[in-house]
Amino acid sequence: MKPLTKILISAISCGLFLGCTAPSTVANDATAEVVPSSPSPGVLETSPVAPQPILPARPSVPENAFLDELARDTWAYLSSDWATANHMPWSWRAATISGGDYANTAEIGLYALSWLSAYDLQRAWSPSWAEAEAEVTAILDQLRAWQTGSQAQQPNGPNAFQNSVFYQWYWISWTPPVVGGGANDHVVPSIDNAWLAASLITVREYAEANGHTALAQKADAILADMDFSLWYHADMHRFTWGATEDPQGGGQTDYYSNENRVINFVARALGQLSSEEFRLSLDALAAPAGVYADITVEKMAWDGSYFTYASPALFIREMDTAYGTATVFPAAQAQIAYARDQGYDAWGLSDCFDVDGVYVQQGAPPVARPGSPEDRPGLVTSHASALALVTPLSSEVITNLQTISDTFDCAYDPAHGFRDSVMVKPATPDYGQCSDRFSALAQEWIFLAIVNHETGFIWDYFYRDNGVAAAHAEMFGEYRVYLPVALKLGSG
Repeated sequence: MKPLTKILISAISCGLFLGCTAPSTVANDATAEVVPSSPSPGVLETSPVAPQPILPARPSVPENAFLDELARDTWAYLSSDWATANHMPWSWRAATISGGDYANTAEIGLYALSWLSAYDLQRAWSPSWAEAEAEVTAILDQLRAWQTGSQAQQPNGPNAFQNSVFYQWYWISWTPPVVGGGANDHVVPSIDNAWLAASLITVREYAEANGHTALAQKADAILADMDFSLWYHADMHRFTWGATEDPQGGGQTDYYSNENRVINFVARALGQLSSEEFRLSLDALAAPAGVYADITVEKMAWDGSYFTYASPALFIREMDTAYGTATVFPAAQAQIAYARDQGYDAWGLSDCFDVDGVYVQQGAPPVARPGSPEDRPGLVTSHASALALVTPLSSEVITNLQTISDTFDCAYDPAHGFRDSVMVKPATPDYGQCSDRFSALAQEWIFLAIVNHETGFIWDYFYRDNGVAAAHAEMFGEYRVYLPVALKLGSG
């Protein structure tokens, strides 16, 4: 019997499906739109018992008609020939603007995951298994060809960094796709590789659970060669964002509630940080508290952009922890309160494309950074609302999304879902104007947030991985037993 299985069975004895708690061990957002140019292994088997909250049974019918319509239309965009090339998502697409035919590493991983999620949702508009398998296989094959160097076409140099991790931007209209030719294209981004790895873990576990061995092996092969120690600074216990051809550059990932905590989590789940180093890396992240009105956010993000709080919770079950209830949830409440106090017609402040096409930083207080949390006061993006579906505010989320759709004619396209932003501050010259762009990342976040809200798809499969479950227990110091995982860990 494996050590982790023994711990699980012991935990079950304290009460099947009951919560058990142990003492807590836990103590500059670099995400921005940059237009591209034309290890220390841990022994996870002896980690604390895996956290496995009980999830409700998947509904056989849509929970909400509007959400199902939004999922359908967003999927229509993501799966369309118009928004893809060579099985990859355009980073953005617009009917009135040329460009966008490049893809970021994170977008590629979330795109593969979206195909499996769409199939698993089993709606009338869902793809068949043959379609989903073909798309995900093509994506994994392309990633592996870049990673190993087996793709002969390398006009801009190797398509992966040191046959291990991936660059920031790929030109996907080329056949086959290749890394871009500019300096920004050759940034080696820690956060985007972490999103890719989280997606690949989920893909692998889904494939393994459902008997798709070849697919699981493809995802596993890519993961096996991804080395997150490339970004790690053991002297500071921090990762860096990565710079051009230099994973050790680009500044430190320094705030707990920025999205970068997913880097630490994935590195531990893959056994590339020891248990002690994982704890030190979390303790090294700044986590100041802040208050807006009477709402306390226990661990503020640097800039208040809501995706930094909520996007990791698409994978990590943070809402089952004290962090979720004291930070992710009140950060959404603060978003709503701030928008109301500013007189905005809707809420949802997160980084996005402006109506003029410039990529801007948008957030809501409280924030750690000085000055206004908004580059463009009153510019909201629908993905911020959708990500808040992870919180107890789902009814407010749905109402807000419907308000944006119903109030602003340009905001919602029946064929493609939400455009990336809309100006909702009355009396501004561009009030009611929308971005022309549909963003792959925003569309993926919206779609996956809805799927997770309705079925728990990502959490179910991400947490089948022993390393993920152990990393959660170490990160939050709390768990609840979930029998199917206990049975999986006990096999073999």
